[in-house]
Amino acid sequence: MRYLVNYSSANFALLNTAHVDAVVVVRVVVVVVVGSAP
Repeated sequence: MRYLVNYSSANFALLNTAHVDAVVVVRVVVVVVVGSAP
């Protein structure tokens, strides 16, 4: 049971990290596009 909880927590942490990375990437892309726009 404890292993299952730890596994779920690890997956949740990975998803959270991936989500944060995606947000950062989107922000960088938006800044680059807006910055390079005429």
